[in-house]
Amino acid sequence: MAAIRAEHLEKRYRLRTGRAPTLKELVLRQIPSAEAVYALKDVSFSVDRGQCFGVVGANGSGKSTLLKLIAGTAKPTTGTIDVEGRVSALLELGAGFHPDFTGRENAYLNGSLLGLSRRQTEAAMPKIESFAQLGRFFDAPIKTYSSGMAARLGFAVAVHVDPDVLLVDEVLAVGDEYFQHKCYAKIAEFRGAGKTIVLVSHDIGLIQRLCDRAIWLDQGRVAASGTVRDVATAYHLEVGERELRERALRGEVGGRTGSGEVEIVSAQVIDNTGALKTLLEIGDRASFEIRYRNKSGLSDAVFGVYVYRDDGTGIYGTNTMLDDVAVPLREEGVVRFAMDSLALLPGAYDVDVAATDRSDRHYDYHQKAINFRVVGSSREVGIARLPHRWEFE
Repeated sequence: MAAIRAEHLEKRYRLRTGRAPTLKELVLRQIPSAEAVYALKDVSFSVDRGQCFGVVGANGSGKSTLLKLIAGTAKPTTGTIDVEGRVSALLELGAGFHPDFTGRENAYLNGSLLGLSRRQTEAAMPKIESFAQLGRFFDAPIKTYSSGMAARLGFAVAVHVDPDVLLVDEVLAVGDEYFQHKCYAKIAEFRGAGKTIVLVSHDIGLIQRLCDRAIWLDQGRVAASGTVRDVATAYHLEVGERELRERALRGEVGGRTGSGEVEIVSAQVIDNTGALKTLLEIGDRASFEIRYRNKSGLSDAVFGVYVYRDDGTGIYGTNTMLDDVAVPLREEGVVRFAMDSLALLPGAYDVDVAATDRSDRHYDYHQKAINFRVVGSSREVGIARLPHRWEFE
């Protein structure tokens, strides 16, 4: 049974630019025209009871507006949205908090707004205080709190008022790492208890770890929906293509040097079937494929690759001479740097490819010839996955 059902949701705002209307214009109804701006347009989806549902998208894509419609703090311009059960929402820092009230007083206030009796809120108060870990600030006014402290109190209240549906926006990003881990553990506990969760995050890896299904919002419209894997793939492909276009405009892609005696005709990433890829998952079998043309009829050449993250952090570089591999140079041919298991962690990567002689004189050095992204739900940190094992005595 659906806990949340949205059909053809639209949220429209009137955007006026320039000066405000005068009193005369208001009286005579001569109000300057305003442009219609859609925060959401024709958005439909459903969330089953007990499901963790992810919402991804860039800033300004309509994610927060959608959560406000689900929470009931905003109304759709057209369309319908139905929510079953008590909704607890953590949408904005300090939302629903009175700055002059203490943390404890605001917890009581939020409990009453969610329909809890004072006795019910009192029963939950020790858990709220313990989870928020504010110490003596729990009885200090909210206006003395940092943004992280306000987020901790907001999340503690939201998850301890026995909601049927929990809405969590990206506000958790302001918390410290320890508190974020507590929050995610609590979300996992909610999942185990069969609660319905709607989670907004830019961290697609987090969405993949915690959610069952997701939608991707792009400029207020549903760009993709379905399993988290399908949505993450579509999102990464679009983000990767957009980044490549922007980098090309900035002149950051494709610099080349060399004599041209051996020419690199093309360079690309392929999977184990030979299909061109721009998106890979951790552990995939993949190859950097270099097609060359031996224009001068040389009998020997060295081929190399240098892999680095898109922020310039070097990861690994080698060539056929370092690896003591003889190249059967032909008039035209293909060289592949083959990987049985891709060891890179999620991120965007570039690869320089080169054909040189044995003294490193460039025949053709192509900077950022290959661009690709790695995705996956790994919780490991860093750049690469080191082959390893654990040993004990």
